[in-house]
Amino acid sequence: MEIERSRVDTATADILIWQTGYRLVLALITGTVTVALRGLGALPLSPVALRAIGPDGVDWLMGIAAVIYAALVLVIRSVVRRTRTANRSLSTLMVAADLVVVFWLVFLLVPPEGYFLGLFIAFVSLQLTHVYFGRAPALLTLVGTAVAYLLLNDIADRFGDPVAWGHVAVTFGIFGSGALLVTRVQSNFQERLGTLVSMFQKAEEGDFSQSYDVAADKRPDAITSVGRAYNRMRTQLASIVLTDPLSGCFNRRGFEQQYRRELARAARAHTDIALLAIDLDHFKLVNDTHGHLVGDGVIAEAGALLRANARTDDVVARTGGEEFMVLAPNTSYEGAQRLALRIVEAFRRRVFVEPSPRVTLTVSVGVVADHVPGETIAEDLRARADEALYAAKRSGRNRVVCWSGDLDVLKLGQGGERPVAARNAGHT
Repeated sequence: MEIERSRVDTATADILIWQTGYRLVLALITGTVTVALRGLGALPLSPVALRAIGPDGVDWLMGIAAVIYAALVLVIRSVVRRTRTANRSLSTLMVAADLVVVFWLVFLLVPPEGYFLGLFIAFVSLQLTHVYFGRAPALLTLVGTAVAYLLLNDIADRFGDPVAWGHVAVTFGIFGSGALLVTRVQSNFQERLGTLVSMFQKAEEGDFSQSYDVAADKRPDAITSVGRAYNRMRTQLASIVLTDPLSGCFNRRGFEQQYRRELARAARAHTDIALLAIDLDHFKLVNDTHGHLVGDGVIAEAGALLRANARTDDVVARTGGEEFMVLAPNTSYEGAQRLALRIVEAFRRRVFVEPSPRVTLTVSVGVVADHVPGETIAEDLRARADEALYAAKRSGRNRVVCWSGDLDVLKLGQGGERPVAARNAGHT
């Protein structure tokens, strides 16, 4: 959640940086044009502002408002540039400042019958706010617009310009209905776009489990098209990112994803999980004797053989050059032993790269199985499986060694399951 919030704040910062530049330019142009028109006498002041403040006061307040707004924009720009992050409060402050300036200028320059211009400008601001900053600031803009519009009409009514409140209500009702409709449509658009962004972020981490729900889009649009495109490429992306192309098994990244997922599932269900660390014995001799092309063929066949002997729910991965792992969910020590012995026996019987050069190969297997209290056990399980594998290799290879937490490491020799005294590498 913190990572997601950080990404949103960084994106908001990028938006504010370029938007503050446009705001400064727009403020400069608006101020220059206003001063020029006032100097030429072509821009009369609002009669309500003249009665409430006076002509000199209006000009001064117009200048003060422009200076304060520019200073605020510069401060926000400086802060965002320095921190490279911007939370929702900062973006909301910027939107609120825009709204205040718009209705302040409307009050100073527009007669009461033209106050609807503030609604028109606010409607544009509302859409831009929703697109760039989300629904919450947009709804705040809508509330602020309502308050400012009604306040302007109330001030006009107090200073001698009677207001037709029925007309005001109708005007604001039309604006509010349109604004709420646009907000709802854009909210749906933003939510679906956010779903796609989340899916791509998960894909960046190697998680392709989620697909876009095209059927939920009752009125298909461009977002739906992107969702369909993602669904079409999802399987291919998963295969490219998570699968080892040589062995056809999961690669290390794919294994880590499946490993964490199965650990979480086992922790929730209070079940056991088993991990088999597998090493192809003397594989370097295959490359040295027959060449790397034959070695690649052996790796490919070894991956297929492991998958053929694993169960449907087991996860088979190539984690190194000649190193594999098998993750067996909901599996006790006895089940893991049987699986490991079946794999060892399958390699003993197998002749690789037939009809030539007919390579024979054995494997060493380290086994660990345990109850899963939580995902924190991940590294401990992996370390124990590696210890058992090293014990199997030190004991002469072509065998299975099971790690025992309380007792000794049990070695299942070539002749079957028989315990052999071998210390458990420092674990108790």
